[in-house]
Order: sequence, then C-alpha cells, then structure tokens
Amino acid sequence: MKGIMRSFAFALFLVGTLIGAWPAYAQQGASEAEGGGRITREQDEPIIHICPGCLSPVFTQGSKGSITPYGRVELDAIYSTRNTNPLDPSQFNGYATGAGSVNRNSTTLNPRYSVFGIRADRSDGMHTLKGVVEVDFYGQTDNAGNLPPRLRLANIAYGYKNTSLTVGMDWTPVMSLHPDLIDFSIMGYGGNLWQRLPQITLRHKFTERFEGLFTVMRFERGLSGCCGSTQIRTPTPTEGGGPTNNTAFNDPVLMPYVGTRWAYTGDNGMMLAASAAFRHYRSAPLGGVAGATFGGTTPLSTAPFAFNQDINSYLVGGELVFPITSRVKFSGEIAMGQGLGVEFFRFNQELNLATGKPIRSVMGWGQLSYAHSREYTFLAGAGFDNPFDRDLKGSVTVPNIQYLQNYRTYLTAIHPIWSDFHVGLEWQHLWTNWAVGNGQQKFEGDMWNMSFWYNF
Repeated sequence: MKGIMRSFAFALFLVGTLIGAWPAYAQQGASEAEGGGRITREQDEPIIHICPGCLSPVFTQGSKGSITPYGRVELDAIYSTRNTNPLDPSQFNGYATGAGSVNRNSTTLNPRYSVFGIRADRSDGMHTLKGVVEVDFYGQTDNAGNLPPRLRLANIAYGYKNTSLTVGMDWTPVMSLHPDLIDFSIMGYGGNLWQRLPQITLRHKFTERFEGLFTVMRFERGLSGCCGSTQIRTPTPTEGGGPTNNTAFNDPVLMPYVGTRWAYTGDNGMMLAASAAFRHYRSAPLGGVAGATFGGTTPLSTAPFAFNQDINSYLVGGELVFPITSRVKFSGEIAMGQGLGVEFFRFNQELNLATGKPIRSVMGWGQLSYAHSREYTFLAGAGFDNPFDRDLKGSVTVPNIQYLQNYRTYLTAIHPIWSDFHVGLEWQHLWTNWAVGNGQQKFEGDMWNMSFWYNF
C-alpha cells in the first residue's frame, strides 16, 4: 500500500511540474522572436493534440497554411500492334514499352491515368512546409473492371531559406528531366530513366542559377514481394526451418541508392545538369537451378543462375534543355549505367539471368517541342536503351524478357479544347531486339493514342 501511495504522489508531482513548465516551454523570449520566421507562442494558445510518442505539443497559429485538392480526369483511346507492352502484361491498359514477338493488334479505352491528390502548404515567411499525397488507378489488378488506386506520391518538403529537405515518395531526384509525350510510360524502357521512389533528398540553391542535391532512395519492395527474389541466409537458432532461411524479410538489396545531381539554369529556360548514383548488394537467387521459370511460365537459360555475387550498380548521366527559338526547344538526356533495374523503370534489365552478373547499358532520348500557338503544341522525339550485347549472352532462351536494344520514335499534337480541357493525338513506333540465348530476334510495333484530359 505504501508503494502505491509513493507512486501516486510521484505521479502528482510529475504532472504538476509539467503543468508549471508548459507555458515557458511553449513560448519564446522577446529576443528570440525578433527575426523573420520566429513565432511567439501565446500562453493561452490552444494545443491541437499531442500525438503518441511526440515530445512536443502541436500548434497551428503563427503561420499561414492551405489545403488544396487537385487532380486529372483522363481517358486514353489506344490502338496498338504487335503487343507493344510485353514487359509488363498484367498492367496492359495502355502504355508502350517494347515491340512484342506476337503479331497481335489490340484496342482499349483506358481511364487508369486519372489522378487525385491533396496538397498542403504552410509558411511563415521564412520557413515553408509542403505535403502531397497523390494516387492514380494503376493498381495491380483490374478484375471485372475494378480499378484499385495506387500510391504515386506521398512526401513532405521542408524549406528554410535556400535549403530544402524532401522525405517520402517523390519523383526520382537524379536524371529528373522527362519528355512531354502523352504515353503513360514517358519513354520507360526507351531511354528515359524515371520512377517514383521513397527517398530522403537534401537540396541547396547556391545562387539563382546553380543548385545541387544529395539523395538516398530505393524502390518500395513490399517486404520483397517484388520480383520473387529473396536472399538465402543461414537461419538463427530460433528461426528453424532447415539449413537455409528464405523468408520475405531476407531482402538482398540492403543498401539504397545514394545519388547527387547538380544543375545550372541559364537565360530563357536553358538548363544543364549532371547526375550520379551508386549502390552495392549481394544478388539473390532467381530459381537458382537449370530450367527454372521466370514469372511462373517462361524458361530461363539452361545454365543455373549464379547468385550471392557482389553487385555494384552505378549511373552517370547528363540532361540538357536548350531553347532554339522563342517557340522551338530541345530537351534530352544521355546516361550510362550498370545493374539498373526497377529504380529506373527498367524491370528485369539489371542482371544476366544465367550468370548473375550486372548488365551495362547506354540510354538516352531527345525531343523537339514546337509551340505553334496558344492552340497547338507539337512534339517530335526519339529514344534508345542499349544494353551491352556481351553482358546478355545466354541470359534467356525466349524473347519478351530482356532486350539487346529498344528504340522508340514519337510524334505528338496537343490542343486545348477549352480552359483546362485538352485533347492529344500521339503516334509511337518501336523497334526491339530481344535477347534469345546468344542471338536475337527483332520486331517492330506501333501504338496510336488519342487522349482527353481535364486538369483541376
């Protein structure tokens, strides 16, 4: 009983101490509040909530903020030849990646690129805070016409003077220039390196024209549910399960990418940037034996997949935007890398599936934009993704898994019907040389896309 009374008395003392100290904790001194961006907390300012685990109260006064919903409603009418999306057939509802080996035409009316998001902004004149959550409807399944949402963006960006910190899921911070074509893949597998990735990115603007960033980023793998690859490791005594342990938590890619980008912006929108990224990991098995399957159906090479190898993945590249006239602009990028896969929208292209060694690649794209008038904009572009042939020898025995070269050209016309309601027409032609054993198979395909969208 005495122990209970002592505990109760100590609790009362602790509560009284916190209550007495709270106003002093919550407010700033006059000298602290003199500079811009400082907030003087009134003693009677209401506390909104104290979240579990938080050490400080949450206030809302002292800075102005807003919450803005936004989005896009879109319908893509698509006609394609030669199965122009063999690399990701479960998601075919209308974007181009490669020219398939099957001579098959298809059409679709695709609403999945519709987007909904919420953006929150807060600033006190010196500090800025932004939050974004955005989804589209490219969820994993579309059974019976049910199109589940999929997370695109979920990030917080905090800025102070010329420095900002972004944490959460955002666009790839390195090689961040993208072409303007309508197709959902935005030249994925065709020379453009992009993705939306969980990241921690620190940016600093040194001058009005020169800025740089450092980032740590990686693909969100869903406890290694992606791609069927988990590392085989010796189990601990408490895990059991035989001589090896191959659980979903044994993700082989422990290290995220670390990267940097430096950019200079000149007059009239000219931009020049250089990027680099790197990571190291130990490769995991893909079946691990001769005759194993990829994705459950496709036979691999007759050679076993050699795993537990040291993989050094790297990327170096440059971006350029150059205004030629007041209405014509060139945009493009060129890059070289090794072991580049899902983090750069290059699924299944990072390793030789027989030897387990990383694949080196050169890729790039270029685009001419012509703003004819307020009523019409025209685009013409081309891109290529060219893995080294010798790095792919013996990797797979059938096409539609890994390519030796993938090329794309496109022509696009965009017209605003009224206000934010637009229509666009786009033609793409694809040439794909698929790796097949030590040889190759070449195919061509076309995709026509007529899109309607309303941005709000």
